[in-house]
Amino acid sequence: MAMQSTPPSVLREFCPLYYLLNTIPAKVQRGFRSVLVYLTALDSSSDFLAVGSSIGMLYLYCRRLAHMNKYSLEGKCEAITAVKLLSCFDDLVAAGTASGRVAIFQLVSPLPGRNKQLRRFDVVGLHKGSVTALAWSTNGMKLFSGDDKGRVVFSALDLDQGVCKPVLLLEEPSGVVQMEYSHQVLLVSTQQRSLLYCTQTQEVLQLGTKPRKSSGQFGACFLPALCKQSDLQAFAARPGLRLWRSDVRGRVEDTHLLKPLFSSQVPRFELFPRPGSAGAYRPADPQLGLLSCFLREGWILSWNVYSIYVLDYLNKVIVGALESSGDIVSVSCCDNEIFVLKGDRDIIRLSNSPEGLASNYSGARLSDSSCSDSMFVVQDGSCSDGGSGTPLSDRASLVGLDIRGGPDQDQESQDGGSEEGVKEKDRVESGSLLLQGLDSDPSPEAEVVPKTPDVDLLLECTFSYMHNSEEGEGPEQEDEFLSPLIGPEEQEDNDDLAPPTGVSDLMFYSTVSHLDKKPSMSSDEEGDIYCHTPAPAGSRGDVHPSQLTQSKEKTSEGPTDETAQDRDRPDQLAESWMGYSGPGCGILSLQVTDRFVWCLDFKGGLFCSALTEAGLSWQRFEDNVHQMALSPSGNLLWKVEQKCMTAFACAKVSAKGRRHWYEAVDQAAFVALSDDSAWIIRTNGDLFLQTGLSVDRPCARSVKVDTPCVFSQVCVRAGVVWALSEHKALFYREGLNSFCSEGDGWKYDTVSEAQGLELVCVALGDGGTAWALDSSGSLWFRTGICSSRPQGKDDHWWQICISDYVVFDQGSLFQTLLQATQSVATVTRAPVERVVAFLSQYSQCQPSLVSANACGVWVASGRNQLHVARGNLVGTFWQNVVPRGTVSATRWTFITSSSVPHREGTFLWLAQSRKDLFCVWDQDGELRPSSVLLPPEVELTHLSACRDALWGLDTHGRVSIRTLSPSCPTGLHWTLLDLSQLGSIRLVSVSCGSQNVWAVDGQGVVYFRVGTQPLNPSMMLPAWIQIEPPVQPIGVQLVSIQTSPNDRLLWALDNRGSVFVRTGLSDEMPIGTDWELVPGLAVTQLAVSCRTVWVRCVNGALARRYGISQRNPAGDYWKKIPGNANWFTVTPDDDLWAVTLVGGLARRLTKLLPQTTGRPAPTGPALGGDEVDDEWELI
Repeated sequence: MAMQSTPPSVLREFCPLYYLLNTIPAKVQRGFRSVLVYLTALDSSSDFLAVGSSIGMLYLYCRRLAHMNKYSLEGKCEAITAVKLLSCFDDLVAAGTASGRVAIFQLVSPLPGRNKQLRRFDVVGLHKGSVTALAWSTNGMKLFSGDDKGRVVFSALDLDQGVCKPVLLLEEPSGVVQMEYSHQVLLVSTQQRSLLYCTQTQEVLQLGTKPRKSSGQFGACFLPALCKQSDLQAFAARPGLRLWRSDVRGRVEDTHLLKPLFSSQVPRFELFPRPGSAGAYRPADPQLGLLSCFLREGWILSWNVYSIYVLDYLNKVIVGALESSGDIVSVSCCDNEIFVLKGDRDIIRLSNSPEGLASNYSGARLSDSSCSDSMFVVQDGSCSDGGSGTPLSDRASLVGLDIRGGPDQDQESQDGGSEEGVKEKDRVESGSLLLQGLDSDPSPEAEVVPKTPDVDLLLECTFSYMHNSEEGEGPEQEDEFLSPLIGPEEQEDNDDLAPPTGVSDLMFYSTVSHLDKKPSMSSDEEGDIYCHTPAPAGSRGDVHPSQLTQSKEKTSEGPTDETAQDRDRPDQLAESWMGYSGPGCGILSLQVTDRFVWCLDFKGGLFCSALTEAGLSWQRFEDNVHQMALSPSGNLLWKVEQKCMTAFACAKVSAKGRRHWYEAVDQAAFVALSDDSAWIIRTNGDLFLQTGLSVDRPCARSVKVDTPCVFSQVCVRAGVVWALSEHKALFYREGLNSFCSEGDGWKYDTVSEAQGLELVCVALGDGGTAWALDSSGSLWFRTGICSSRPQGKDDHWWQICISDYVVFDQGSLFQTLLQATQSVATVTRAPVERVVAFLSQYSQCQPSLVSANACGVWVASGRNQLHVARGNLVGTFWQNVVPRGTVSATRWTFITSSSVPHREGTFLWLAQSRKDLFCVWDQDGELRPSSVLLPPEVELTHLSACRDALWGLDTHGRVSIRTLSPSCPTGLHWTLLDLSQLGSIRLVSVSCGSQNVWAVDGQGVVYFRVGTQPLNPSMMLPAWIQIEPPVQPIGVQLVSIQTSPNDRLLWALDNRGSVFVRTGLSDEMPIGTDWELVPGLAVTQLAVSCRTVWVRCVNGALARRYGISQRNPAGDYWKKIPGNANWFTVTPDDDLWAVTLVGGLARRLTKLLPQTTGRPAPTGPALGGDEVDDEWELI
């Protein structure tokens, strides 16, 4: 009864971490003996949970991707006694062992220019005892490690050179308990005293005048603050529940007596009941232990092996406590979470909100600091070793949170602005993965931010850093994991197959001030994940030296079982987009030439950078610019000045120094330049043309050109002129040639209208290619553009997915532009008229966010970032198909495919319901469907096809097989398969390859059988072999399985949307050896070809797995492809067919846009950027 009267704490355990503990084995096999696995160390961040074990294995759980990686320290099997995480430019983790060894891991990142191969550094020979404490510098260049013998070792890391240099720094008479590093000062707490060590002066200062009277596990920590070194303050725990606060010179300024706080009832952390938790030893007098500042100002987390306390020393209260445990191994805190490693293998999460939900306390703390302070932090471009600035990964988050001010934001997020749109939730008992955006409406409690901050500064930062609030999620579908052949009335019978509602793709995209931090989505054991790239068309096999070097470097890591012909297929190429940071406050206009990049920001600043191998180095060129235009050669530059709206021209443009500006035309709203002409849209909507321009004559007399409507944007290149109207209609100019620069007239582009595209900006590139961005942020291109055929040769636009090779939800690039007034007024809490006044100068601006040069296409986002693709690109177009004899209104629900026996092509098996089936040969020009009769009284819920058989699974779990042969390609009759061996087991999914058949039952158990044909019952039937499914939490099980047509690949899907691959498949071992989780996406359907795997995500988006080979069956990364589907299939040769969202039938067509191998000769002095010939560039 006494325990029941104890007041509860605001911090509690919301859910046991079964999902984490189930990924760590309880024992491992070492030779002929089984070894128990104890958990021995713990550290946490918003991205990872690092757990050390007694077998020398480090388990690193990626919280964003729900994926566990294992890192072996190799050599002697010894316990890990300390771990420490760091997220800076690269993700780093350090682990110390019982023998004094320290291992440092530099993790793999999928982002361009980041670490592509797991690297390990070892510190050996300096520690004489067990490592007890680790501390990182902010930038990851310094690691400090302390042991139980009193030694402190400093390891200097140079990740660029791959060098680690350890030296002995200090040697104390007693063991090290805790360490922390800040502002070039190392705080060390030993069992006898606490001291400060300045790494600059090598001065040692003791906290207080003399050591503690009694030794013990007492810690010390710095107070978190953005300050200079002289303002540093430290807390130190003392015996008798005393807390010292000292300055950076070790002088004690305050002593907090905390013993009176324990005289009343102490609030307890509410935990889930656990067996054997009672009866542990409790010391007579509580003591402080290791220290850490936690969540709010004045809150201190203290822990030792017997107890955990969260104290508010300012308000003199105990926030919460965990006592009488006696087996606390390790404690770590981040953001609003405390992770406790207790006993042999129990991990507890304490927080004020469920996992994945930000704390209201962070919103309260957010109001304590002004908006302008955080913005100055964002503008700080340095990340000094001393920690005087905020890390790169933190900056965007500070601005994004300050301008939002909502309670659902997490100020301490280590990801910055990278994952604002999506954040992983906690896992409930069913094992579901819930996702929710961070853009939820702020609660009334959050209205504590001052109503009128520095609005102009806030607006400025808002434009360049406001994140995308669009969720990009499709409608919730309660039967996502059900086959489309299952009717709604059967959902109650298939509850075990139903997914949690609201599941979304695990798609993330980072945007911070330089390069972004993101957890690796490929295995850390793999190297570079870029594919081999074939020589572009017309090169006749010639390879540039840079390509040859790249090919040699990748040979050992590339797929070994793919032929050159396979790699030459357009589908085998994954385009890669690299990111640069913009120069100023957002990007309003972008222009690129072969040697320079020009950007105009929202404040009217015009910036220029040369294209060099070292990246972009921005220089401010002009101010107060409303719009700018550049000729393709870069010889002509026009600007339209703000306020006066007058266009000025200059020639012989150079980034160094300003040239003479000539007044060209007044009242100009938009200008487009070719190398010899200028097209000007006046503020009244009239269109004018100036011709005969050159370096010596940058402007001329204007001639009015008639237009069918008011144009808002024009682009011109190589005798082709395109224009966008105010209502986003696209026009092109006919009749342009060398003798007539004006042309004959305008023609309306029906292609864009037929595809329903609402184009926002268009650009003309080299090689007759036109580029466009639509209002949803999608990138499109058309080819064959020339003066004699200005509309091009394509009868449709080809879509490019703007993404890294890791899938992300792009959303809208133009939210900042299209909804600026409403969005900015909302997030800044500024009067609307202030916002309108700020935006008035941009009201007539037209965004020019896409541009192309000889090297590739460049795209600017509204978040102050440039994206460039310099390699081959694959365009996608989904062609609607209507089989002969059907109408366009026919609604299909299901499609699968199989090879045709002894004939080229593929059979498509289509269904409109559970009671019908049709077959179409894709080589038939008219796609005539033939009806396939189903067995009587049978309603199919699942269908799998291979070259010689069709397997159908009905509503009662029975399997019917239809034999296919060259003489009768669609079969004659169905044969019921004898499933007596399985007893009462009911199958829910089957998949057949060339020889083998795989199945999953209602409990998630996997079965394997050799032979796709039914045999005579009098003969011995092939046996079903039971295969253990992957180890998963209770309530999570496999619901679908897919094998490849050649039996080389096997992938499975569970009811949570997680994907697994079977490893070890071979001719000698057809059942494989193990299951491996493939993270990154929440999936509802799998389709496997002979080469790779395609998936349909929860919102209907499609993605492909790249890098799959015999040596790497899990592949390297997911890549999103344009398009959405209700159901889809892939042929053995990777052709996709899909049932569209409205039930129609569509086929995916692709077009390869090869890299331009030739480069135009520079018209001016050569710069370093002209020497860049690499097909792929790592930024």
